[in-house]
Amino acid sequence: MELKSNQPRKKTIDCLSLDTLTITETQWYFAELCLDCVDIDAFVNDDAEIEDYRDILSWCASVMTCSPSARLLLKEATDKDWKVTVEDLNGSDYYVDVEEKLLILDNNALLPCALGRSDYFRNIMLVTMVKALRDIWQEKRHGGFDTLYSPDHILLMERIRAADLDVIAILVAWELRSEEFTDIWRHMLGSDIGDMAMAYSGYIERDPSAQFNGQGLVSTYKQWFRCSKRIDSCDHDALEYMDDVLASYDVVNPFGSKKPSKMSVEILSCLPDKTAYLQGLGAEILSDPIYASVDNVINQTHLFHIMYDLQAVVVEDVPFRDADLARKIFPVE
Repeated sequence: MELKSNQPRKKTIDCLSLDTLTITETQWYFAELCLDCVDIDAFVNDDAEIEDYRDILSWCASVMTCSPSARLLLKEATDKDWKVTVEDLNGSDYYVDVEEKLLILDNNALLPCALGRSDYFRNIMLVTMVKALRDIWQEKRHGGFDTLYSPDHILLMERIRAADLDVIAILVAWELRSEEFTDIWRHMLGSDIGDMAMAYSGYIERDPSAQFNGQGLVSTYKQWFRCSKRIDSCDHDALEYMDDVLASYDVVNPFGSKKPSKMSVEILSCLPDKTAYLQGLGAEILSDPIYASVDNVINQTHLFHIMYDLQAVVVEDVPFRDADLARKIFPVE
């Protein structure tokens, strides 16, 4: 099956040729998973029978229904007839095929029996599903950024969206913590976004009302930008995606020319309950170098090369900055 999307979007598989990815014929509608009667505590028993990945996916769906935020994301995927499957994605988290309405989750090269009995990898799949469903939620409403914005602004918008996925994962884990799923919260504390989890819980402990007015999420969102590794990784993926866009279009500049407005920033933080935790912060995010600057030298160079390619006129595989000069050297017969 060919993986494709009818909407431009960021790359979610790194260093993996989609031509080499064999998609299993076993796919499940989210509606099916939600109808499965799953004992949430079943995996605690070492003797539990785990026949296929559906058992684990059904467990994830059952746990998600205990979180108000995750439940709404799951409901939308169910209503829109989305399907999910599990494959070895060579370490990448997930892939979204918008046209086929298919979500592919990574199995970390584990068989169902091993994955189901590992609290660590099972929680990874749960958190990944939450992020992926949020990404699908965003994709449906906003699509890709490349047709709207110039490359430098695409980087910023991709950062905002990536940060939002992690923020939502933290929110869902906190809601599940309140429902006695404390192991999932502990998993978040030990993950690569553990600093964000600490920022959220710390803010909530100091000001309990922040859980309801969005300020806790704002604190968590800002924490995302305090990790240069997260920013650099997000920029790298976005730049690789822009290279793919350039290679797939015959026009000189396939990107848009708009600048994001404060509203276009804030709307990316809209929650399923229609509140936006970044409301009023759009102008700050657009102007503050903490959010927008590209400090990594390699990513800077990559961005400059893309900008150069957009300005160059290529004739006979030779790039020119001046179109008139190109016509003089290679006159059209």
